[in-house]
Amino acid sequence: MNFQFSVPPQTETPKFSPNKLIQLASTLPNTTISIPTVDQVLAAIEQGKADKVSKLEWVYCIHSKAQWDKQNIGRSRKTSAAIWKIAISHSWLQHHLLWRIAIYYSFQPEQNFAQSLAESFDVFANYHSVSQLLSVKIIQALRSKQPGSKLAKIACEQNVNRTQLLNLIQNNLPIWLPLFSHFLEDISPYFSKIISPTQQQVKWLLRCLDEMSDKQQLKAVDHLLNNVTNHVASNNPPLVEWLRQHYRNADRWYQLSEPARKRLREWIGGINYGDFQKLVDVILNRLHIQQFESDRLQSRREFWANYSNRFERLRILLPKTSQLAIGTQIKGDADLLEDDGSDSTEVCIFDFGEWFVVEFFRGRGSETRLLPNNSRNQQILFGESRLSVKRIRCLGGDRHDHVFLWQFFCRQWLARKGINPNPGTKPYPNPKADKLQQRQENLRWWQNEIESLEREARVYCNKIGFLTN
Repeated sequence: MNFQFSVPPQTETPKFSPNKLIQLASTLPNTTISIPTVDQVLAAIEQGKADKVSKLEWVYCIHSKAQWDKQNIGRSRKTSAAIWKIAISHSWLQHHLLWRIAIYYSFQPEQNFAQSLAESFDVFANYHSVSQLLSVKIIQALRSKQPGSKLAKIACEQNVNRTQLLNLIQNNLPIWLPLFSHFLEDISPYFSKIISPTQQQVKWLLRCLDEMSDKQQLKAVDHLLNNVTNHVASNNPPLVEWLRQHYRNADRWYQLSEPARKRLREWIGGINYGDFQKLVDVILNRLHIQQFESDRLQSRREFWANYSNRFERLRILLPKTSQLAIGTQIKGDADLLEDDGSDSTEVCIFDFGEWFVVEFFRGRGSETRLLPNNSRNQQILFGESRLSVKRIRCLGGDRHDHVFLWQFFCRQWLARKGINPNPGTKPYPNPKADKLQQRQENLRWWQNEIESLEREARVYCNKIGFLTN
């Protein structure tokens, strides 16, 4: 089968003649493109006509000022100062200059930005209407010998972390400058130099730590632990608690330097001992207790002060009467100690790492108990909401008296379990024979009493179905 295709006839390419366009062009006046010069802009400034200078002319002037200065060395500083004076009330020019000078101090020397403009910046920055602008403060930081530290100071004063700071300046300065990526490394050194930081400054520090990379944060925390004073730490429990939560664990603990680990133990212990000390002081001041009970509490406060570095955690349990009398005097968490018929007493539970120490403040027995830190004891002592004196005694463990000369023997008792006092603690003098005899007499009486109390506790716990030792 043959197929035949028809070919369309060829057509000539149409010819257009731009006669009308040519005719129109002939009527236009002769024009030339005028390139602005630095001299023209400076002349306009001298004549008070800076408002007539276009944005294009300003851009060209600032771009060409460095080259112009080479041919006009004697006038370079004076003319640059004049440009900055115009920028005080010229928002567009101000923005353009600040953007360019920020780049200049970040990548010095930045091409095509006159050194005379950089050196004349104070003419602008010291003027009262602009001196407090955040952009101006940041450029002052960039110009300083320690820009990172100065930028950290600005962030602290503004109460913003890095992300928040960049949000504030993103429309005014190039936020991609290297310093804005690295100044987090200067946060910790800056904070460490604050003698008495406020609560706001501590919260600011924690927000900054939270946005750091793991590597940055570890370096910052190690620096804090080695440079912030114990006084600052003891007055700022939220800082110590943040550190405890983030670095007192197996994952991060051993990433810290040994001096930093030592200091963190001291800080945690100091905060927890401070809560214990506060509790004793409040009881002495607000509860009507007998003199022998007051003396006993004071001696315990002094004894445990020698172990303040070891306090990992602290739980306070108060009977209803004490809770009502003390009210809000205790800042730390204080839970209700259920009434099980035992003598009224406050109870403190100390976490010493491998061991839990339970301290009964008052009443018959009034002992110290030592229990191993295992999952059962941890769940009961720090997780159980309903605890009472008898329930705690049902857990068993070793116990120590508070009768005559108890401090000397209690220190030895603790040392045998690996619980040692703070470094530098003075030893107790060895007791004399007559004193030891007096202690033995008191101790026999106490042992009979504590055994009776433990039997009562077991009967009680069996009755209510509570776990017994």
